[in-house]
Formats: sequence, C-alpha cells, structure tokens
Amino acid sequence: MNERSQGDWIERAEPHYDVVICGGGLAGSTLARQLKLTSSDIAVLMLDKLEYPVPVAAHKVGESSVEIAGFYFADVLRLRAHMDAHHLPKHGLRYFWNGGESDFARRPEVGLSDYTPCPSYQIDRGKFENELFALNTAAGVTIAQGASVEDIRLNPAAGHEVVYRDAGGIERRVSARWVTDAMGRRLFLQRKLDLHREIPGGFNAVWFRVRGQLDVGDFVPAGQEEWHARVPGRKRYHSTNHLMGQGYWIWLIPLGSGNTSVGIVTEERFHDFAQFADLERALQWIAEHDPATRAQLDGREFMDFVSVRKFNYSTAQVFSLDRWACIGEAAAFSDPFYSPGSNLIAFENSIVTHLVGQDSAGRLSEDDVRFFNEFVISHNDWLDYNIHSAYAYFGEPLVMSMAFLWDAVVGWGVAAPQMFNSIYLDRGTRAKVHGALGDFYALALQVKRLLIDWGQSSEGRLTFDFIDYYNVPFVNQVYARNLRPGKPVEELVADHRATLRTLEEFAQAIFLVAIEDTMPWQLSRFRDPVWIDAWAVGLDPGRWEADGLFRPRTEPRDLGPLLAQVKGLYRPRTSERESVAIDLDL
Repeated sequence: MNERSQGDWIERAEPHYDVVICGGGLAGSTLARQLKLTSSDIAVLMLDKLEYPVPVAAHKVGESSVEIAGFYFADVLRLRAHMDAHHLPKHGLRYFWNGGESDFARRPEVGLSDYTPCPSYQIDRGKFENELFALNTAAGVTIAQGASVEDIRLNPAAGHEVVYRDAGGIERRVSARWVTDAMGRRLFLQRKLDLHREIPGGFNAVWFRVRGQLDVGDFVPAGQEEWHARVPGRKRYHSTNHLMGQGYWIWLIPLGSGNTSVGIVTEERFHDFAQFADLERALQWIAEHDPATRAQLDGREFMDFVSVRKFNYSTAQVFSLDRWACIGEAAAFSDPFYSPGSNLIAFENSIVTHLVGQDSAGRLSEDDVRFFNEFVISHNDWLDYNIHSAYAYFGEPLVMSMAFLWDAVVGWGVAAPQMFNSIYLDRGTRAKVHGALGDFYALALQVKRLLIDWGQSSEGRLTFDFIDYYNVPFVNQVYARNLRPGKPVEELVADHRATLRTLEEFAQAIFLVAIEDTMPWQLSRFRDPVWIDAWAVGLDPGRWEADGLFRPRTEPRDLGPLLAQVKGLYRPRTSERESVAIDLDL
C-alpha cells in the first residue's frame, strides 16, 4: 500500500533523524534500545509525553510476560541482569474454577509446581521504563520528555515530518527517514490512514491495585497441607492467577512494588459493563461471582481504578514500504488472557529493526513488508478469535483445561521458536519451517471448532484437582525441544515436524475425551488401536463418515502413550452424575 504524502512542506525540517519514535512506554523504549544495540550510530529520537523518572509501580496494564517476551527482554535486549534483580520471576499462568465454591482448596487448578527453565517476569513498569530511559540516554538516543505529538506528515520522498510540542508548550518539527507510532490507544497513524479495524463483539476490562500482597496461598488455611504441598514454597503468588467463570476471568498479578494488580475481564453478552464500571460496583461484582476473593479484599487500601471498554481491535497494516510502522497498542490488541501484549511488541520491534537495517543496506523488499504485515496481523487476529470464542466455556474446567493445554503446546511448539531463533526474520528459514508445519493451521482451526462445540455440550463427566501442565510428559518434551536459541535450520525443520506429529496425536486425544464427556455410547465405534483423521474431529456423529474421520491421512502410530497421559489428568466426577470411562485397551 502506498500512502499519499501528508502536507505540502518542501524544506526539510531540522534536525533530521534516521528514526523518530512517537511515544515512549514499553513499546517505544524497547524499540529505541533494540535499534541502538543493532546499530550504535543510528540517529534515534523518542518523543515521550512522560518525564523521567516515572513513578515506580506505574499503573499500566502489561505487567505480565510469558517466555517469548522474557527471552526478548533478557536476551535480545540484553537486560537479563536487570530483569532478574528488579522484577519478580513469573510462575507461569495459573487457573482456578468454581468461583462460588467456599472452600478454595476444592477448586480445580491448572498451574505449575515449579519454575520452568526459560524465565518470564512480572514487570514493574515504572522500574523497567526508568532503566530503559537511562540505558537509551547513555546509548545516544535523543529523548524529548514531556513531548506531545500533534501531527505526523508522511512524505517518503523527502522525509517524514513530525510536529510536536515540547514540555514548555513550544511547537517543534523534526524530519525522519522512518517514523514509528508507539502512542498506544491514541492509534494516531491507524486513524490518520484509515487503517483501524474494529472487531465485532464486546470485551471489557477494569483493573485496580491494592496495597500489599493479595496471595491466593492465603485463601487456603495452612492446615490444608496437601493443597499447599502441590506447589511448594508458596509460589502461586508469583503466577498470573486467573479466576475463571462463564464469560469472565479475574486476574491477580503480583507487582515488584509489593502491591497487587486485580482485574476483571468480561464478554458483554454475559456481563454488562455497567455492573462493574467503577470501584464500588466492581467489588460488588466480585462478591457475587467470587466471594472468597472479595473476602480477601476486605480492609485493603485501593490505590487506583482504570476501565477500558471494547479493548480489542485490529488493523489493515502495521508496516509500510514508505518507512513507517506502528507498534504495541498503536498497532493492534487482542486480549490479556495469555499475557500476549509484550510478545507482539517483541515481534513488531524486531521487524522494525530488521526493516530499518534492510533499508540502510538498500534491500528493503515489498515482499518482506507484505509478509511481516500478514505475520503480525494474523497473529493478533488468531489470538482474538481463539481467546474470545472461549469466553462461553471459560466456566467449564474440563473443556477449558484441555483448551489451555492445546494452546500451551501450540505456543511453545509453533510461536516461541519464531522468537528464540528469529525464524520470521529470515526468508529462507521461514519458508523451510513453514513447509515442515504442513496442514497445522487447518488442524488448529478444526480443534478450535471442536472445543467450541464441546463447550456448548459438556456434561462434566470428568474432573480434576490439579494439573501441572509443564510436567505432562509430551508437553514438557515440546517445551524442552523448542525453547532453545541458536539452532540450524535443519534442526528447526525437524522440531516443527515433531511438533506437528504431537499436535496430531493430541487432537485425537482431545476428541476422544470430548466423546467420553458428551456421548460415551459412541466410544464403541473406536476400536483399539485407535487412529483417526485429526483434521476431521468433531462432535456431529452424522458427519464422521462424510468428513473422513475413519480414513486417516497419515500412517497410523501408537496413540496409546499420549492418550494415557491425557486421560491420567482427569478422574470421574463422583457427584450426582456418573462418569463413563473410555473403553480402550491401552
């Protein structure tokens, strides 16, 4: 897409920079550092509306990261010492169901027992951005503090012009070969160029901080030793804790300041935003949906409150051959459920840095720009669809625990290697790896349809107490194989072929457990050894023959070991409904 120049100015404004980053914050500050680490002599100006130092424990969403962003911060930006010294180690993603259960220890739980090898962090945004300010200043980044961007006039032929007011209110103009919008939900370039895309559906969030630690470990008396022992050392506090229910989740996130972030995220068709739009109503809403959590908030000091309606959106374009880009929330945003925001920043910043370098070398390619746009936009849009289609079954622990396990394997086996080995930045590598994935995307879409249907028809015949997802053997193998940098392309190709094989088997296991839950009488149609077409799984028996379920497209393998691992995570429910076990000889 070629954008028309904005404005008719002819003379080049002074001074001139290679890159002007409009906006500081997490996205802009990390981009400035990455650019300088890649090319120390590049001229970078960052226009930041804030003045430094910013307050420690700044109230910003985006405190929580996962492995992709953890690797980006620690290794790509070379900040490991700072991250380890000044930010909390994250103890993974953790989920609890049955908010009406008065005994918190009886809630089904998915989480980690111990830390995983590749670190992620609960970030104190104030500390982090102050550190980046100091490092960027020392590296020669020019930072205009208290600056308010008024216009970005795109002119790829003569150089872009950025108009801003400095801290004293004086209008200033600079020119740039590249300009990047990192101004968040202002969506300056997206709206200016009519690229912004609203996504149907109403997803809303509010969040606030409480003084001190709000630790789920305190929700369970110390005398319930078995519950505490399954996650030794009271590490649950360091997780991003999700309290799950139909159409909503509540987050509890620890902050390096010693305080705790609490958030409510809902889908409008299940929960009217007006019910929790201010602090008083939010506390009433929590009391209704999760009384145990509300009780823990009694007597706490509430520090602040923020709300965002319809937080998710997309875009038609993120990067341009005309040398502009959008990063962070100035580009697109899906949902905080899997802590993906910093992941997208890591990919976007790395792409901008790559494009600036290619431009400097005279190798800026329209094909690459097109690919990178598709890469980021499809990543965001898949997250949006994948997460938001699940809100209807967020309150179903059996279905949602299986959906999370699937997403963990996909995230570690497909998405994480992109960052750990920069697959997406090298045309030859990404072509070979993409070929090794075969029909993965069709498989992922089919499994998603299966989960949606299962969520609508689950009978809850199976349940669980605690799933330590990292220690499920096949999940652990995917993690250990894929979250390692420095691999040759041949090993990456082999890794992705192995991941696809695992996902094919896992899809069949999910299907068989879903059949056990929803229509166990159909299990007689699946005789040992079971091997079906994973790309045809679904809960409509009338379509199984026509869709080719019993005509697998791959050579049969022994499904028994992986199926046994999946089955071993669950037990029959012993309440009013009888559970029927899968009748398969393993």
